[in-house]
Amino acid sequence: MPVEPMVVAAQSRLLPYAALFGLTLALTLGGILARPIESLSLFWPVNAVLAGVLLRFPRQATPTGFALVWLAMVAADLACGSTWAPALWFNLCNLGVVVTVWKLLSRLPRVHRRMRTPFGVLAVFTACAAGAAVAASLACVMAAPWFEQSLRATWLAWFSEQFSTSVLVLPVLLTAPSTRAVLRSSTQAIRFAPLLVLIASLAFSIFFGGPGAIAFPIAALLWCAWTYSPFLVSLLTLTAGSTLIVAVAQNLMHFIVPQSETGVATLMSARLGIAMLVLGPLVVACVSQANRSLLARLAHQATIDHLTGVLTRSAFTRRANALLDSRQQHTQELPLTLMMLDIDHFKAINDRHGHAVGDQVLRQFARTLQDQLHDGELLARLGGEEFVVLLPGLAPERATFTAERLRRAVQDLHVVQSDARLQITVSIGLDGCAAGVPAPSLDELLARADQALYRAKAHGRNRVEQAEPQRQLRVT
Repeated sequence: MPVEPMVVAAQSRLLPYAALFGLTLALTLGGILARPIESLSLFWPVNAVLAGVLLRFPRQATPTGFALVWLAMVAADLACGSTWAPALWFNLCNLGVVVTVWKLLSRLPRVHRRMRTPFGVLAVFTACAAGAAVAASLACVMAAPWFEQSLRATWLAWFSEQFSTSVLVLPVLLTAPSTRAVLRSSTQAIRFAPLLVLIASLAFSIFFGGPGAIAFPIAALLWCAWTYSPFLVSLLTLTAGSTLIVAVAQNLMHFIVPQSETGVATLMSARLGIAMLVLGPLVVACVSQANRSLLARLAHQATIDHLTGVLTRSAFTRRANALLDSRQQHTQELPLTLMMLDIDHFKAINDRHGHAVGDQVLRQFARTLQDQLHDGELLARLGGEEFVVLLPGLAPERATFTAERLRRAVQDLHVVQSDARLQITVSIGLDGCAAGVPAPSLDELLARADQALYRAKAHGRNRVEQAEPQRQLRVT
């Protein structure tokens, strides 16, 4: 009997490693088939992708995982016709990038590793530079026999390609949102103006040409960084950077790139310039996202009561006044009702069971009310144990049934504690106006509902009282 669970457990441990091996094999084969014949790749994203995957899924970042990555790279090279010696040594250089970048970034806190701070962006750039330097140095030491160029030209070629590719590809993987975050933001509108300006600036760079043309998209990238999320900015910098690198290599921008050490240095300069071009937009995107998150948190704190999750008094006042103004503009067509609710004997609950239990009572009380209300009906905590509900479209006579439903729901609520089972009740006072009748101000509604609440408490609590009728003139 114990054999089957052991087999399942073994399979679950081997499957991620098999997936890592397959991913490395596929990426390497794609990179080899895409590069020019008898030449180093112009754009080799394999190392940056693998480093990003291992940073996002660190359980496979083990000696076994790194060994499988290297074996998959070697297998792909051999399958494409390479001999053993260059396949072993070249891919050891590639592995050096993956290990170095992972080693430097895996020790950082998650907030920096995911490039959510300016320090994190700089750390990623530093790690990419270190990984590129390691690969270039290993290439000069071990792979020199397969290069016709000098050690200097070999080092420059390896470093510039690995660094530029890493800083363009790795941020995309590190800033990629989770599936839940993607679904949550799928309904948000996207502004296309910065994207269109970026496309136009790239086209103008290629058309105008010259060494300075690689800087033309910087303004559009900064606009994108101020507008979009860090992930989208990373995708755009990857697209823009790879486009410029290809344009320079193909001499579409009138760069002189001959097959000589001078040409290699020229291409290296262009690659490094393009790589550093994306540093500013990524930092701006990070700071902009942090500012948006901070403003969202402040707005949430100003709108939602931190304990109960319902509207705060100030937020309720703004929304209720807006609703009353809208009703007045539409000739008082709809009725409305305002309720004041107060938990009975709440001070005694705090005194007897402690404020922690009192807070739990408030949370469960608010959750019970929310479950009974419909969309468009406002619920807020005015302070302490006092709450308010605004029901647009419901006249006071009919709202008494809703108030009774709320009262019974609270009466059926039991707060379970380790030493007690608390049953709470609520007193409710309400006031409002019928259709076609001018509504009083919010302050008047609150005052009249509060008077009705006082009567409900005076008559024994756990009951609903409606405000005394007043003379109202019907709009003609």
